[in-house]
Amino acid sequence: MAQFEVLRGACASALKIQLQSGAAVSAENDALVSKTQNVEIGASLGSGGLLGGLLGGAARSFLTNESFFLQTLRCRGGTGEVLVAPQEQGDIAVVRLGQDLPGILVTQGAFLCSEEGIEIETRMQGATQGFFGGSGFFLMRCRGRGCVGISCTGSCIKYELQAGEARVVDNGHLVAWGDAVSYTVGMASNSLFGTVASGEGLMCTFVGPGPVWIQTHKPTGSQGPQRAKKPKSAGPQDLMVCALFACVVFMIFAFLLMVFLGNFDDGPRKSRFQIDL
Repeated sequence: MAQFEVLRGACASALKIQLQSGAAVSAENDALVSKTQNVEIGASLGSGGLLGGLLGGAARSFLTNESFFLQTLRCRGGTGEVLVAPQEQGDIAVVRLGQDLPGILVTQGAFLCSEEGIEIETRMQGATQGFFGGSGFFLMRCRGRGCVGISCTGSCIKYELQAGEARVVDNGHLVAWGDAVSYTVGMASNSLFGTVASGEGLMCTFVGPGPVWIQTHKPTGSQGPQRAKKPKSAGPQDLMVCALFACVVFMIFAFLLMVFLGNFDDGPRKSRFQIDL
């Protein structure tokens, strides 16, 4: 079991997580700030087994700008504590998933951590939302039972929309929303002149039921909710990723080759494609 507590500072927040023996959380790469000695650091590819984890890690890394591997923090004996924080200064929101809220969609760079048992996958949006919504074509989807930590630039504000209730949000301030919430993208004003002159451009209209989380500031140098990531240089993790992909490609190729050759290893046996006259 894990208990999440947001520690708010003057201009930035951190997330303190209390872990019981055996409990674990998955966090974004390099999110750890501090921990007790009985908390072990590991890495995982997420849910879905080896192949599913590899594909999921590739989707997170190349499509949603998140890390290929997830950082695993597990308590070994007694009660442990970890402190995690996002790369950019801002606020943190804790979302509890369960029966009332089975899943949320998270914009690029906003995922911070999740309790063990939360499934993390990549979901593709429609063409209109992908081109103009500001959140990109691909989102992270978190579902299951437990807590998820999401990070925001500035302060994080939650709106709980009732069935049919609408909320208009600037496309650069989106952070996350519930699975059941739908949204459309349109101009900020009824006229093109008003849209351009107001400086707002495109707006997203969300319709309930369900929650919507927004951030009060846009990330520096970004036109949308994407967070600025640290520049990556080639290192052991990159080599490991390439080696894993090479192994998967080789295994798939070998399997297909065995299936192909299996059709011809019985000598003069009649081909399955031969037509009897």
